[in-house]
Amino acid sequence: MKLAAKLTLAILLLLALLLNLGAAWLIGSGFSAQLQAAAQQNAATHRAECYQLQKAMIETPDLEAQPPLVVLYGQQRTAQAGVGLAILSEEGAFLYSGTGMENGWQPMLRAVDAGGDGMTYAKEGAKVWQLFASPVQWQGRTLWLVSSCDVSSVFRLRNQQLAGFARLELLAFAGVALAVWAVSRRLTRPLKTLEETSRAIAAGAYDRRTGMTGADEVASLAASFDAMAEAVEQRANQLDLAVHQREDFVSAFTHELKTPMTSMLGYADLLRSAEVKPEVRQRAANYIYHETKRLEALSAKLMTFMALDPEHRTLELRPVALTALAEKVARALPSECPVRLCWEGFEAGRVLGDEDLLTSLLENLISNGMRAEPKDGRISITARRKNGQVEITVCDRGRGIPQKELERITEPFYMVDKSRARAQNGSGFGLALCARIARLHGTRLEFESQPGEGTMVRFTLKEAEG
Repeated sequence: MKLAAKLTLAILLLLALLLNLGAAWLIGSGFSAQLQAAAQQNAATHRAECYQLQKAMIETPDLEAQPPLVVLYGQQRTAQAGVGLAILSEEGAFLYSGTGMENGWQPMLRAVDAGGDGMTYAKEGAKVWQLFASPVQWQGRTLWLVSSCDVSSVFRLRNQQLAGFARLELLAFAGVALAVWAVSRRLTRPLKTLEETSRAIAAGAYDRRTGMTGADEVASLAASFDAMAEAVEQRANQLDLAVHQREDFVSAFTHELKTPMTSMLGYADLLRSAEVKPEVRQRAANYIYHETKRLEALSAKLMTFMALDPEHRTLELRPVALTALAEKVARALPSECPVRLCWEGFEAGRVLGDEDLLTSLLENLISNGMRAEPKDGRISITARRKNGQVEITVCDRGRGIPQKELERITEPFYMVDKSRARAQNGSGFGLALCARIARLHGTRLEFESQPGEGTMVRFTLKEAEG
């Protein structure tokens, strides 16, 4: 059962309980009051009839012994008083019966058995009577006078009130049911939206949101749900990206291994299976040697890359002098450097970091700048201090990188120009290593580049005190 139907049913049941209890109390109170008033009036009338019968007994001592006189008295009093009367002897024999009831002898006897202080009810069909019985005595003689007073109108009025209330209740229930159903549907509509949105997200539409606003509890729930959906979407996108990156990594790594291995296998088979000229043998041996060295370097970079996982490793950052860092980077670069390095701001100061990893970071960034073949033959490495941090920038005026490539250049094996990179002994691992080293130092690489204008790489380190 839907929540709107449950709310409607619950409210209708509560309304029915309250209305019926109220109506029962109200109609019952009125009915009891009317019945009590009728009983008091009828009791007074009965006492008056007892007085009249006693008076008749005084005037006609032989009244009981003369049944025609009793019948005549009963008929006169019934006509005069307008009430039903029955007169019984002391032994319980009916001397006169004018109660208006067809089978009134049993109720009459019950009234007599109830005594002079009691009142009983008799019912025939739709009619109801109040019965009063009292003994009338004079000079040792006793007669029983029973008065029957019709109170059917009181019961009929109560039944009419109950029927009217039932009709009114049905009309009220119909109107209230429609109103409550409409309000319940309106109140539960946000829950329907939540349900539809959750099903859509479960089916894969992670970008779906409820879009509900407001200050009530349902709106707060919807806002929390949207925040949760946003987190789920981000996590799903991260997982998708991780899967794609892993597939690209495996594909690129396989390709990087397969191409030189195929050539090396061919040259090795040539050297093993046939006599070749010395210059061919030398060329084959050189190729095998250089490709082996390249694969060895690739393997070393891969091992370093895996070891520098920021999620499973933390660094103990220590003060590193900028002058020492610049000297160590310069020594790590080839002695015959094809470009001129311009150091600025490295004369003094210290940063917090790992000296070896920072050296590798700058070495890879400078090597990438060399491969970009700067127009002016120089690479600028600048250190600027601001707000307790040191911003280090590596800038060249080389070929530059297209804007659409910037987001992927830190992925392993990703190369903007693969043929040129391999010709320059590139593996596509340098910037991936740099990105991980930066993350381990609590920073990240920021790239700005324009094709034909050059590239600038920037990262920030904490300045060491003292």
